[in-house]
This record gives sequence, C-alpha cells and structure tokens, in this order.
Amino acid sequence: VSTLASRNRVIQRNVEERTAQLKQVNQTLLLRERAIESSTSAIVVTEAREGNPTVYVNPAFERTTGYSAADIMGKSPRLLYGTDLDQHGVSEIRNAIQEHRDGHAVMRCYRKDGTMFWNDVTLSPVRDEEGRVTHFVSIQHDITAMKAYESELHHQATHDALTGLPNRVLLHDRLLQTIQHAARKGHELWLVSIDLDRFKFTNSRLGHKGGDRLLQVVAARLRAAVRPLDTVARLGGDEFALLLLAEHGAHAPRADQLQRVLDKLAEPLVLDGVELFLSCSAGIAVYPADSDDPHVLAERADIAMYRAKEMGGNNYQFYTAAMNEQLGERLRIESALRTALERREFELHYQPQVDTESGRIVGMEALIRWRHPEMGMVAPNRFIPLAEETGLILPVGSWVLRTACEQLRQWQCEGRENLRMAVNVSARQVAEPDFVQSVAAVLAETGLSPHCLELELTESTVMNDVEHAISVMHQLKKLGVKLAIDDFGTGYSSLAHLKRFEIDVLKIDQTFVRDLTVDPDDAAIVTTIIALAENLDLEVISEGVETEEQIAFLRQHGCQQMQGYFFSRPVPASAFITVLEENEARLAA
Repeated sequence: VSTLASRNRVIQRNVEERTAQLKQVNQTLLLRERAIESSTSAIVVTEAREGNPTVYVNPAFERTTGYSAADIMGKSPRLLYGTDLDQHGVSEIRNAIQEHRDGHAVMRCYRKDGTMFWNDVTLSPVRDEEGRVTHFVSIQHDITAMKAYESELHHQATHDALTGLPNRVLLHDRLLQTIQHAARKGHELWLVSIDLDRFKFTNSRLGHKGGDRLLQVVAARLRAAVRPLDTVARLGGDEFALLLLAEHGAHAPRADQLQRVLDKLAEPLVLDGVELFLSCSAGIAVYPADSDDPHVLAERADIAMYRAKEMGGNNYQFYTAAMNEQLGERLRIESALRTALERREFELHYQPQVDTESGRIVGMEALIRWRHPEMGMVAPNRFIPLAEETGLILPVGSWVLRTACEQLRQWQCEGRENLRMAVNVSARQVAEPDFVQSVAAVLAETGLSPHCLELELTESTVMNDVEHAISVMHQLKKLGVKLAIDDFGTGYSSLAHLKRFEIDVLKIDQTFVRDLTVDPDDAAIVTTIIALAENLDLEVISEGVETEEQIAFLRQHGCQQMQGYFFSRPVPASAFITVLEENEARLAA
C-alpha cells in the first residue's frame, strides 16, 4: 500500500509537471500565433513541394494584397506577380526555393484589384528534426511609399525644381549615353548652350516671382520646340541646354531644328500685363568633331554661346578653335573691367552734333573710352556688352552721366551756354528703380539745366518692357530732360508704341546713312524716318555722316541735325574745345 501510494504521488507529480510544461508550450504557441496574427508585415507559409501551395497567411497579407485566406490557400504566392515575370526579383525567389536557401528580393506585385505595389520579400526555408525542408516562410513588406519617396528624391536630384527640366547632372548622364549610341551608329549630335538675352534686366522689372514664371514659360516653349527624344535641360539662372539628335533618316542634326527653337522662343509674350520680347544667344558644340568628352563638349558649347552674345545676341554660333583665344581675351577684359573705374582708366570723348542749315555745333554726344595701361585703348564693342552682362554698366553708366554733365556745365560757365549733351543710357540703368532719381540728383549737384541733357535710349531698351519704359520716359520728361531713340530703324519698335513714347529726337542709324546715296533702299528708309519724325513733331539726327553727298541728301530731305566723321571724330574734352573754336571761326568768316 505504501509503495502504491508513493508511486501514485510520483505519477501525480509527473502529471502536474507535464501539464505545466504543456500549458507553457501552449501559451508560447498562442503568443507566437497572436504575434504573427498581429504583425503588420505580411507572413506567408508554403509547402516545399511542387507548386508551393500556401498553407497559411496572416491578416496583414489579406490587408496588403486584398486576397483573403480562402483566395490564396492551396495556391502559389506567385499569383501576386501576375504576368510581370520579367523582373530580377522573381528569378531570385525562384532560385532560393529550388536551392532550399534564404532569399531576398524587391518586386513589383499586384493586389487583387490589379493595382501595383512594391513588395520587399524575405524568404526562409523551414526544416524538420531531420533537417529536411518541409515549408517556406516569407515575410513581406509593402514599401510602395518608400519607393515613391526614393523616386521623388531621385527626381529632385536630377531635375530642376522650378521648371521640372533635367538638370546638369541628368544632362551629363544622357549626354554620355547618347555619345555611346551615336558612336555605334556613326551619327553626329549637337550640344547647344542657351542663354537668354537681357534676362537680368527683364527679371529686375518683373521681380523674382515674375522672373520665375518667365523661366517656366521659356522651359515650356523649349520643350514644345523639340522632339521627345531630344533633351532640354536647365543649368541654372537663365542658362538652358539642348541635346539635339539627328532626325529620322539623317546622320546629323540640322540648323532648322535649332531655328525652330529660336523662333518658338521669340513668339510674342505678355506676362502680368507686361509685353516682353524674348531672344537668346546659343552656342553649338558638335560630337564628334569638337570632342567626345561630355565635359569638354559642354565647355565648348558655352564658349560658342559667349561668342554669340559678343555679336549682339539673338543668334547662334558653332564652336571653332579660334574661340578659345577669344574667350581668353574676354576673361582678361572682364577681370580688368572690374577695377577700371576705381583706377580711373575710363575717359569721355565727345562728337559734335551739327545743325544742318547753319552748320553750327549745337551739341555733342558723350562716348566712353577705356585706356588700359597694358591693352591700350579698348574698343567699346569689346567691353560694353561685358559691362551689360556683368552689371558693371550701372556704376560705369552713372560715372558717364555725371562726368558728361560736369563737363557741359564747365563749358557753359566758359560762355558756351547753348550746347546740349547727349548721353547713352543702357537697359540695365533704365530698369533700376531709382534711375530717374539718380538723374535728378546729378542735375541738381552739377547745376546743369535739364533741357541741356539728352538721354539716348536704344529701341531694344524701350521695347523690352514697353510699359516700364513709358513710365520712366514720363518721369524724365517731368524733370525737363530731352529724350532720343538711338539707332532708330534697327530694332522692332512699332508705330503703335512710338506714338506713346514721350521722345524729342529720332537718331537715324549710320547703317542706313552709309550708302544712302548709292542704295535706293537705304535712301527710302532715311527719307521715311525723316518724314515720320516731321509728322510726329520730332527732331531727327543722322549718324555716320562722312561725305558732302550725304550732307546734300540729308539737307534736301529735311534732316535737322547731323553727326559723323565729316565734322569730327569723337575727341577728348581738351580737343573738343578746338573743334568748337574752329566751328565758331568758320561761321564768323
């Protein structure tokens, strides 16, 4: 009895221990089941036999894919791939199953409703006590949002935020790939560097927000002017680039492809009620003639673009080897120009303006000259465009205006009171908000009467922003300053605008005067401008007069004033006194 009782106690204790162990195991299994059921990651268990039928999916799988457990049970998870089997991840998972090893892949998968999602799949084999693979378990994460974020980051890294165009990084990548393709085909390609003309002036008038909208319009026009296989990129500021490929059946791009771009850009534009006229300077580097290196091609396209700017803008130039030397000169001039004013290297020369009937000098035009200690006299056409481009024209123009007014006031104090001083004004100066106030300040400080000052504006200056130009003209006229349109006939002003301009003088450009006695077209243009000025009650001055025949023609057709080499070249102030004295003596005789 004692033995039986002892044995019963041992059995009872073993039963209790075993029951406790089973309870703990059940609790552990229940915890694991709850954890799997609660997991936000999709978990799939499949058998390790042909077809890999599914034996378990957790609720996260159902939420992610839209498939219920009943839909997928007994079927292969491969149904998530749909027909999109040509992707690396599918092969990786298939090989991992065949080789009974761990596998990982990121794949495009498709929900029950057909929508695509990016699926990060980690696969592991499940082995029994003897080490045989009986099942596979895969843990899946929907990383669509992460992929979208990565895509956005990549887009931001390779595209311009303002215009959405490819940036310099993506352009370089495409250029590299396109060069490789062109090399196989034996084709040419063009890399075109584009810079908007007078953008800084336009941007200052529109403000930064208006300037941004203008750049977006430019980007849209450039995209519309090329084919989808060509590339339009924004490199920064108002700098753009085109990668032009040969059209179908050709071995090289053609000039008309680029001309379409320039024409599209030049179409009329009204932004925020402001009428704008856009043009650009473009430089072209050709693969393989100019280089097969993307960086070198880009540099040479820029060099050609700068050459186009030096030629007045609104044109395109192909790169040539000689441009390297010209660029070196440009850099030397730009560097020296930045210190020329403080080193007092600028000086003014004056060219007389003569009354046609009496022959008397009634005024003069102030023309800037640059005397560099090493380069000598630097021609205005070599440094004025650079000064415009770099913004140095603002302090230089201010110096010219003040110096010219001081000089005329000095001559008036010496007894020559009826002279008038003409001073050229740049578009950048006119765009400055305080330009009119600065003119008023110079007049007040020098003591010069406003009617003795004539400001010359080019057609491009006033037409770039017509409404602003009209406003500035109105304020200058209130000061009493005279206004002239310089180089009239070479720009694109219309009569509709001309009648709104508060101007006093039209200056006929010397390109029409030079051959007016031998070219009927030039003669017709000159007589038309003179008649137009008379009808609008404006004075008219002819530039570039060099011969007696030109004088006779202009006098016959009613031109009121003239200037040119026939009367005098532009000379320093000291020599201009001699010109004045000789003119006075000739009239007295």
